[in-house]
Amino acid sequence: MGSKNYSKALEDIKSTVNIVDVIGGAVPLKRAGSGYMACCPFHKEKTPSFSVSESKGFYHCFGCGEHGDVVTFVEKYYNLDFQGAVEKLCAQYGITIEETSGPDDRKRNEYYEANRLAARFFYDNISKKANKGYDYMAGRGLTAKTMQYFGIGYCPEEWTALTDHLRANGVSDRTMLELGLCSEKNGRVYDKFRGRVIFPIINVRGKVIGFGGRIIGQGEPKYLNSNESSVYLKKQNLYGINRSKDAIVREKYAIVVEGYMDCVSLYQSGIENVVASCGTALTPEQAKLINRYAKKVVLCYDSDKAGIAAALRGIDVLRGAGIEVRVLNVDDGKDPDEYIRKHGREAFLELIEKKSLPDVEYKVKILRESFDISDSTQGIKFLKDLAGIMRSLSPVEADIYIQKYSKEYSISEGALRREVESSAVSSKAAPAAKGSAPGKTPADSAQFARDVNLERMIIRLILLKGSYYETIRDYPEAFVTAKGMAVNTAFEALYSPGRDFDAEALKNELGEDERDLLERILDKVEVGDDPDRAFEDCVARLKEKRRKKRIREIQDILQMADALPEEAVDQEQIRALLGELQDISNLK
Repeated sequence: MGSKNYSKALEDIKSTVNIVDVIGGAVPLKRAGSGYMACCPFHKEKTPSFSVSESKGFYHCFGCGEHGDVVTFVEKYYNLDFQGAVEKLCAQYGITIEETSGPDDRKRNEYYEANRLAARFFYDNISKKANKGYDYMAGRGLTAKTMQYFGIGYCPEEWTALTDHLRANGVSDRTMLELGLCSEKNGRVYDKFRGRVIFPIINVRGKVIGFGGRIIGQGEPKYLNSNESSVYLKKQNLYGINRSKDAIVREKYAIVVEGYMDCVSLYQSGIENVVASCGTALTPEQAKLINRYAKKVVLCYDSDKAGIAAALRGIDVLRGAGIEVRVLNVDDGKDPDEYIRKHGREAFLELIEKKSLPDVEYKVKILRESFDISDSTQGIKFLKDLAGIMRSLSPVEADIYIQKYSKEYSISEGALRREVESSAVSSKAAPAAKGSAPGKTPADSAQFARDVNLERMIIRLILLKGSYYETIRDYPEAFVTAKGMAVNTAFEALYSPGRDFDAEALKNELGEDERDLLERILDKVEVGDDPDRAFEDCVARLKEKRRKKRIREIQDILQMADALPEEAVDQEQIRALLGELQDISNLK
């Protein structure tokens, strides 16, 4: 049996399916300018900021930043993976998904079938006869129903029980070795997971892709895991996601734990919106998978040093995916499994509500515990490191936390703010950004460096051909440094239509620093063989800056309107702004 050619189906969807028809079937769309607008289905709002471009086949929310094409929308709106979204659209619009049967497809199908047979073998061994695995899991508080629901199994202690079973069902030794179901020594193939409880890892499409095996009792290694393969990459999968994805959507957040037992115990206790990170540090790919179902995560790792380190790493990964993060270290029992068995569901939910901390506060708490701030030297180091945390935040977040921690640690708000800003200045990597305003983020500094380079190119071009200044007079924002602004003032004073600027006369209008700048520009800035084309490029960049600035202005107005009572909003003005926003937004 071959696999489905989703690439070809995707091409057919993009050529035949109208994005307005698809999104309009789920969200009420209204014409605005050259496109359509609606209230965003991915975040709460009263003023529409969700834009759909029919001609470009693209949507973008100016409020929360969600964007994509018709397949992306179906994925996110209906909580499907890519293949599920393609299949839904193909079924809806009568598009056939062709079958392919290449070597890679056949190999993946072999792997899936071998894993399916292994999972059935493991489960039959734990559920159909007396065994150590069942006794061990029952002793850990799991019911037979839970074991069945998660497909938890047991691998007998015999050397080749699984190997013999798979061979009898047509699975080759090579496939078993590639999947890590067995091992080989001196030409002898034997079962890898002997005498272990088995946790099958199942992807969102319900296919068994790998296994984790836990030793019963004491011994090392505590866990053995399947080899990575074309069907199983740890960094791309989460244990339990096949069972928990609907609950994550329903509860609007995911609980992320470290271990298989943590995940299963919470689920059995009625907390179903839980996944485990497959024994690895949380990865960007896993964060992206969570982001498909919810925008909030509670990290609930062990309270030991390893768990704290994993939580700190996980915070940055999840933030990078645009996910709101809280962190919970359980305070009675070293892990969530122990806590839930001892105290139950309601106590655990109360712990999340009352004891979980926003990610920033958790970082500061852990940082604080590593210093004795009664010692002046350590106290200063703590406050400098605290400023480093503040520097990584958005301006609004930083402002709130600067106010909070300046009071908490009895330091003036101004001093802490200056430390944050001075740290930001000292950390700037781009030399060209020298002279930019304190407190800029690295992205701000990189943009400022580009603006400075543009300013210098424009000055060089105007010195080459005075007629260029007629156009630049309409773009005063082209000059971003104090020296550049001074040069512009001199240009304005000496400008005469149809005449080039005299460099010596220009220098006479400038101070010493500005004259030095002019000399450097004349000496260092290369225009190239086509000055007219270079000037057109500069003007195009200025227009793009102005367009983006106007988009931000409209977004700010819409956000403010969204916070006001409906009767206080000028709806006619809002419609006009939405139309303008639609027209000037260069959706790609």
